[in-house]
Amino acid sequence: MATPIPPRLDKPEPKERRFYVVADSSVHLDLQKEAHARGTDLWTLGGSVLAQWLAAGCPSQITAASPSPSSSPVADEKGGAE
Repeated sequence: MATPIPPRLDKPEPKERRFYVVADSSVHLDLQKEAHARGTDLWTLGGSVLAQWLAAGCPSQITAASPSPSSSPVADEKGGAE
């Protein structure tokens, strides 16, 4: 006997998913440092950044005026938002 097809849900519950992205090792290290400075992990920080980028309409360029100023030591090392 075949398994019945489940009915569609009006509002499916979102589930967290991990997936891989490719970046230079220096970007990976900087994200790890930033995640640590924010008390989170690389996956959660990366997901938050990607979600905000999508919510902003996937801009091709991110200007210094776009992100909120960071109090992170990693951002300060890079010069921060100017």
